[in-house]
Amino acid sequence: MRKYKDKEILIFNTTWELFSERGFHDIKISEIAKLSGIGKGTVYEYFNSKEELVQEMTIYNLEMAHEKIISEIEIIDSPVEKLRVIGQNDINRKMDILKTLKIVQMITDFSKNNIKKSVFENIGKRFILVQEIIEEGIRKGVINTESSINATILYTGTMNNALMIDNFTDGNAINMNEILEYVIGILIKKS
Repeated sequence: MRKYKDKEILIFNTTWELFSERGFHDIKISEIAKLSGIGKGTVYEYFNSKEELVQEMTIYNLEMAHEKIISEIEIIDSPVEKLRVIGQNDINRKMDILKTLKIVQMITDFSKNNIKKSVFENIGKRFILVQEIIEEGIRKGVINTESSINATILYTGTMNNALMIDNFTDGNAINMNEILEYVIGILIKKS
């Protein structure tokens, strides 16, 4: 992960707030600068365009979300609790995840931008993290599966699909916490 400057982070946070309120097309660089308390030219010192700013902000947000999860689970011994923390984090960040997906959809040429690489890297990092936790659980005898890959697909696929369904039904169709506990219940070794 690259080191971000304080002004970049300030610009990202302001842009994210504005994007959350109004969407990409209604945001102006001058407004981002004003709300950030910096000059418009300063924004352009870091980013050549609004699209580049939004791409870099998305990459930053993905990296920060992953780092936050890592820091939260590194103090936990139980693989099952680590899976709960990851799942609960995703549930709590549902709206941020969906906004990120909207940004990715708006990028005019997703295949040629560095955002594509970052999105797929972060998906891969999450998958590997969950797989490592499941393998830890298998070694400790608390997760009941012979295939860490199958269990990882079960966990990540179920949670991702449930989050999407929850979004499309305005959060009325399913209880995400029940889904999380159901998936963990399948993985836990019964004594």
